[in-house]
Amino acid sequence: MWRKKSVVFAALAAGLLLALGVVAGLQRQTAVAAGPGYPFRDHRDGVDSAAHWVMSHQNDDGGFTSFSAGANVKASDVNGTLDAMLAVAATGHNPAAPYPGQSETAVSYLHTNPQAVADYAAANGGQAGKLLLGLTAVNQNPRTFNGHNFVISLTQHLSTTGQFGVNDAFNQSLAMLGLTAVHQPVPPAAVSWLTSQQASDGSWDDGFGTLSNPDATAMAVMALVGSGVPVTTTALVNARVFLHTVQLPSGGWEYNPGWGESPNTTALVIQALAALGEDFYNIGGDWSPDGTETPLVALYRWQNSNGAYQVDYGQGRFDDFFATVQALPAANGRFFPLASRAEAVRLALGCLATLQDPASGGWAQFAGLPANAAGTAQVIEAIAAAGGDPQSAAWTTISGTNAVAALETLTPNYLAAGRGGRVGIVLQGVAAAGTPYTATSFADMDLLLQMSGHLSSTGDYDDTIAGQGEAMLGLLAVRAAVDETAVSFLQHAHTNGDWGDPDSNGLALSVLGRLGLPAPVGAMAVLSATQQADAGWGFGLPSSPSSSAEVAQGLVAHGHNPFAPAWAEVVGGRIVNVGDTIIGQQGSDGCWPNLSDPGADPSATTDAIILLAQNPGWVVYHTYLPIVMR
Repeated sequence: MWRKKSVVFAALAAGLLLALGVVAGLQRQTAVAAGPGYPFRDHRDGVDSAAHWVMSHQNDDGGFTSFSAGANVKASDVNGTLDAMLAVAATGHNPAAPYPGQSETAVSYLHTNPQAVADYAAANGGQAGKLLLGLTAVNQNPRTFNGHNFVISLTQHLSTTGQFGVNDAFNQSLAMLGLTAVHQPVPPAAVSWLTSQQASDGSWDDGFGTLSNPDATAMAVMALVGSGVPVTTTALVNARVFLHTVQLPSGGWEYNPGWGESPNTTALVIQALAALGEDFYNIGGDWSPDGTETPLVALYRWQNSNGAYQVDYGQGRFDDFFATVQALPAANGRFFPLASRAEAVRLALGCLATLQDPASGGWAQFAGLPANAAGTAQVIEAIAAAGGDPQSAAWTTISGTNAVAALETLTPNYLAAGRGGRVGIVLQGVAAAGTPYTATSFADMDLLLQMSGHLSSTGDYDDTIAGQGEAMLGLLAVRAAVDETAVSFLQHAHTNGDWGDPDSNGLALSVLGRLGLPAPVGAMAVLSATQQADAGWGFGLPSSPSSSAEVAQGLVAHGHNPFAPAWAEVVGGRIVNVGDTIIGQQGSDGCWPNLSDPGADPSATTDAIILLAQNPGWVVYHTYLPIVMR
């Protein structure tokens, strides 16, 4: 029996799914612990430790082995690498950045093995879908990865029957979720085929003769929800009934009747419950047997003190790589597809293109206002941060004016008023514009000379801390010297690490970080104390995308990863970070609204893009946990 189970799990590895649940409700929640014996005080600490345990299995080439027994024990493969990428990305850590002690990453492994990646996607739609899930989760563009368009690779598997070159629900679900990950509509025929495979008890089989299988059922649920099927549809209602019927008194699920609770199966079902919007974490809820257990606590009980999740095939528990990578998305309360910062940025750039003023070629700073230099400079920054060229045809109006030329035209009027903050905003745009534009010759001005004229004897370039920050960031962007009195002014303008508001705090920390200066004592505690229940920052709920972006960029400038568990909140059983919050605020048009105006707001959108385009490195956060985790 256990030999059969290991074979089935090997097949399921091709379909490992992990993803982010939609945040429903914004009440800050005390993190759940699994009671006596749970080795972590807080499950944010638990997922952080699990991510590091997974990374300890990374091979020197940056890849991972399916069902890994340890680093460099066996050769890396695409499937195992995707498993690890999805698991680690679900925690908010960054698999696209080198892990301490490593020179290669999971992404670089895929880049250096292009034929293996192409062959993997060509095998069937399930694998092609999993590749899209993995690439988007680590903020890569699957349309151009390794010179391939892997979205087309997936759609080429679609047959007239609606199948993606597969005969089982698990891999069909993977293919459908891959399309959802890249915001492509799932063909109705694919949905119909998957629905047609549902058994009368509401379940799906695993494709290996295991009927009434919770794993395949959980996958199908996520695929249907991701395809836009309402949770009130008969297929999903019946699936929910099935999952409820086969839940164990322990709160978890088993892969096959009589096999005993499985962390792998329990994890997949938790993901499905998250996709359905079910309460999988509160004692006393519908999924709390006898009011004493919950699915989430059942999963936590499989975690070892070293971070690994364990399995037990009848001979005692042992740490298991596959159980850990499959558990991590569920431990974070996420379902497939994981939210992708790169996809959010791609959609946002498309929206910004529609907001470009055809007359001037520029952008407004805020919704409803005319185009000006500030709005245009910020869009240029966002384009460059996302790897685009603001001088390209994509950002050129029908009259032939590109974004940078528009900035040059709009700058004189903008700088006719205000102080150094305005000059700094323009300088940041000039730096992002690229050659041949320079700070000393832009719009017939020497912007550095302009800035020096705004410096007072006390070291302030502007009347506000936010303006001071923008001025100094502008100088740093063009690699110009920042006056020592201005640095001293900023360093002494705070009270116990607080410059007065989230935006000012974020900008000030960004300046100090880019200067290589430490944050003042108390600054991180201030950010922790002012972080809101939805994991963002601002002046009330919901958090402001602009304020959240400014603060998070300040964290990045000081070597923090604002998306990692240490800077997350627990919301509705989910571990939510600022990136999740900002992506959740993105409008259907791809832009972000201003909180006081429902329309697409260029300023909020550019702030969000610049943050989401960040590629933070790995940091061991345990020294910050007492401050941040509350």
